[in-house]
Amino acid sequence: MSWGVAVLDEAQKVKNPASLVTEATKAITADFTVALTGTPVENHLSDLWCVTDAVQPGRLGALKDFVNYYLPDGTVDEGRMRELKSLLIEHDPAPMLRRMKQDHLPGLPEISVHITRSEMPALQAKAYDDVVVAARGAGGDRGAMLKALQHLRSVSLHPLADCDGNHQAFIDASARLKDTVRILDTVASRGEKALVFVEAVALQGVLAELLQRRYSLAAPPIIVNGSVEGSKRKSRVDTFQASSGFDAMILSPRAAGVGLTIVEANHVIHLSRWWNPAVEDQATDRVYRIGQRRPVHVYTPLAVHPRLQDASFDVRLHELLTRKRDLSRHVLATPMASESDLADLYLGAVQAGDSAS
Repeated sequence: MSWGVAVLDEAQKVKNPASLVTEATKAITADFTVALTGTPVENHLSDLWCVTDAVQPGRLGALKDFVNYYLPDGTVDEGRMRELKSLLIEHDPAPMLRRMKQDHLPGLPEISVHITRSEMPALQAKAYDDVVVAARGAGGDRGAMLKALQHLRSVSLHPLADCDGNHQAFIDASARLKDTVRILDTVASRGEKALVFVEAVALQGVLAELLQRRYSLAAPPIIVNGSVEGSKRKSRVDTFQASSGFDAMILSPRAAGVGLTIVEANHVIHLSRWWNPAVEDQATDRVYRIGQRRPVHVYTPLAVHPRLQDASFDVRLHELLTRKRDLSRHVLATPMASESDLADLYLGAVQAGDSAS
């Protein structure tokens, strides 16, 4: 069939040149095509090429030539990225119109970002040290590096694998969880609602039980993660939206960070971090969107090793994600942490732990 207009909403779905959905999209015959997406570059610069090619085939040339020019040796060339931004956004007529909601949706309320730092308790600091020691003994190949980073990321969230039923002791063992509960205490005192984004499924369940008891909720907080079907997610969100007074919803950042409108909540806590700041921004946008009536508060708690301080994994990761977010906004660079970014993060964490031990 031939169409007059083809409109692609959530166009990042066609970011993969080899996927069937991309092939099907490019097979559509239309006189005019427009694509809408909040994340034109989600994981790799090829995402941007693929979405653009679906709208204007050939505009950016062949994929291989595009990547070789703008990412020579696989690294971001800021000069060429600025050139790409000029080609797509500042050219007249511009094939891409980029709008930041803070600038173009004046009806939205104020949004405040709170970065909190809390010292790790002794149990968490000891678990962190053990990971650093194990990493130094495991060698520096890619597999060992990624394993060590995942362990540092996990133990900086919580040093225990499970809760033995003592919820207060479980809270006190994690700097980030202590901060999260402190924030939720304030939210509850105001009778407002919060979203807590955390990836670990086991911790989601423990957190739901913990919050129900702490705040005497009639039912455990609703959980939305990858195991919840799309149709059920909507009904769970509707239930949360309709409840009165304080409530909290626990969500997986990747699975529940898109496609949901939850404007009855005006507090967002990023209890666990993602390697890609675009995923965190998408999660925040569940509440910061049209329909939100109250000021929005976004919290990112950081666990700081008592000896390492600014060299702690959480602090270094936050600095990395901040740099990647700024690059993505200003020069259309990929926000995803690269192999070299992860290698630097690993070396910094292990060397800092070594020199301070």
